[in-house]
Amino acid sequence: MLQIGAALLLLAAIGAGFYLHSRQAVALTTRDTILIADLVNTTGDTVFDGTLKKALAVDLEQSPYLNVLSEGKIQQTLALMGKSPDTHVTPDIAREICQRNSVKALLTGSISGVGNQYLVTLAAINVASNDTFAEVQGRADNKDQVLKALDSSAGQMRQKLGESLASIQKFDKPLEQATTSSLEALKSYTIGDQKHSNGDDLNAAPFYKRAIELDPNFAMAYARLAVVYGNYGQMSLAQQYLQKAFELKDRGSEPERLYITAHYYADNGQLEKGIAAYELYKQTYPREITPHVNLGVTYSLLGDFGKALATGQDAIRVDPDELRGYGNAAIGYLGLNRPEEAKAILRTGLQRNPGFVSLHDYLAAIAYAQGDIPQMEKEETFLHDQPDLEMNVDNRHGDISVAHGQIQKAREFYEKSRLIAQRLQLKDSEALYVLAQGYALAMFGASKQATDASSTALALSPSANMKIYLASVLALAGENKKAIEIATQAERERSDDTLLRVLYVPSVQAVVALNNGDARKSIELLKPSLPYDKATTLTIYTRGAAFLKAGHGSEAAAEFQRILVLYNVSPTDILMPFARLGLARAYALQGENPKAVTAYQDLLATWKDADPDLPVLKQVKVEYARLQ
Repeated sequence: MLQIGAALLLLAAIGAGFYLHSRQAVALTTRDTILIADLVNTTGDTVFDGTLKKALAVDLEQSPYLNVLSEGKIQQTLALMGKSPDTHVTPDIAREICQRNSVKALLTGSISGVGNQYLVTLAAINVASNDTFAEVQGRADNKDQVLKALDSSAGQMRQKLGESLASIQKFDKPLEQATTSSLEALKSYTIGDQKHSNGDDLNAAPFYKRAIELDPNFAMAYARLAVVYGNYGQMSLAQQYLQKAFELKDRGSEPERLYITAHYYADNGQLEKGIAAYELYKQTYPREITPHVNLGVTYSLLGDFGKALATGQDAIRVDPDELRGYGNAAIGYLGLNRPEEAKAILRTGLQRNPGFVSLHDYLAAIAYAQGDIPQMEKEETFLHDQPDLEMNVDNRHGDISVAHGQIQKAREFYEKSRLIAQRLQLKDSEALYVLAQGYALAMFGASKQATDASSTALALSPSANMKIYLASVLALAGENKKAIEIATQAERERSDDTLLRVLYVPSVQAVVALNNGDARKSIELLKPSLPYDKATTLTIYTRGAAFLKAGHGSEAAAEFQRILVLYNVSPTDILMPFARLGLARAYALQGENPKAVTAYQDLLATWKDADPDLPVLKQVKVEYARLQ
């Protein structure tokens, strides 16, 4: 009888449709934080596990008014509590998380059902008093209507928590339009996001793909796949998924639409539109970290390190439990030649969360720049358990070997990185490491081997990003016609890409002009690059080489100095020793023999263990001897 009575009570509640129950309503302010606990699922259907919490978060995060505690902060707090990051946030655990983070409101919920009907209940609890100050319930006549019931309940809860009706009306896209109408697709997406937030992008990708199979119009699943593949350097795949996400952007919530739009423009090289889109995103959702982080990436790419630092600091302020802000701030400090402050901010991040393992990669690079090889190797011990970070380590050692003129040793390191990429089926990364070998070979005069490497890379990945890199290697190797042909293809494929149009393609053309003995044309071709090339060493180096060939020693020296100023940002850039060589030649051209001698001596010290048969090394020794 008791069971029958409970069922009748549930059916009576469901039959009532939708109602509000509120005790003393306590409105939140924009400074208050709310934590969403896992919703209790008594239906026996596992599709609701985690899925409804994700849907609820998407709904509430549309609000510029509410401040939902981030998943990063939740996972950090769980670690401090001695629990794994994927621990279910039950009401009891949620209360402890709230207490540790001064969260004012805890949002709990449940889903229950009889037959085909379901009841969704949400309750907002005042953490300080443990009083329920708002409760909302919604009915679904069948499983397919559960998201609609949750959406209606969330909208009512937003109003109860103090958000204005005008704000709700402006930022309240129905969940079935903002995410997906498929519970199964949302379930798979939720698992993918859990793995993505833990830095496990490779294992997140299959769940995003499954979400798309279940709902081919799931915009954010495409966007996440674009980010995941972009993080692993798989730009051809990333661009395909990003294009699809952009086409479907109106099927996302407002923050998701802004996220997709900004990524689309910035990642396609449309810098002005990308920066404007991220600025709008930041202004609309000032507590969202992504626009701060990605603006920082853009500013670093442009060599505007003051702005990169400021946006990195903003990102840390917005969410100190997200690792990207620390990395961005560190790059800003390095670009401003403040390496000690860069180390300090990275260590602050690691103190905040030792799981921010990738920050050790930054510290390893800084240690190398400061000549502290034991410290570099110590930092690298943290990186060997993750294949993407292991690839970075081997690639760094390849670049270091190149910088010291040890080409064969460098090729062995690049090959280690390539084999990891091959094992992980990352074609673009595999091509990148092949081209790294080709780039080194071309700079040291091994043109035939560099050309062979380029052909191998093109077969692995014919993406526009890879083509422009490949064209640069071919130009350096003297394959002028092929270099121009491939650069033109890349420009045609990415006609809206600002940097490709004003930086990378002109750089290829300028190298070809130099190969043909036309230094003046080379200099003219690179004039449009000046506003954009502060951090692009190949463009700067090519301009310096053109000035040198034209007999303008002081202008050439200034360009080579611009590269050397970037040493803290890119200490393993293989153009660093060649910038020193260019500087030595520029001083000699100006008749400043003491400066030239010092520059040659610095370079020969770097190349003291170089492969002895390098043509450029032999030439450097001849030039140095003439100054004695």
